[in-house]
Amino acid sequence: MKMDQWKSEKFTTNTGQILVVHAKENCRGDHCVIHNPSDHHMRDWDLIWRDDRGCFERICPDHGVGHPDPDDRNHAGIHGCCGCCIKK
Repeated sequence: MKMDQWKSEKFTTNTGQILVVHAKENCRGDHCVIHNPSDHHMRDWDLIWRDDRGCFERICPDHGVGHPDPDDRNHAGIHGCCGCCIKK
């Protein structure tokens, strides 16, 4: 895909962050945090963009701790953890 064909759109997270992201038509892969999230157990948790880490995180509703979204290919996996990101 040529750069001049790359399209973007605005996306508002459920926490109110407004981001410019790739357009749905430019989505790649089976799952996408924005356009096609997988059926992981954190899917309904609040979503935030961590500009300092360059990744999306899901916020644990019980502890307020951020966990990398499993559908974000950019996360390193290292994070402060309350253990709730592990499906029980």
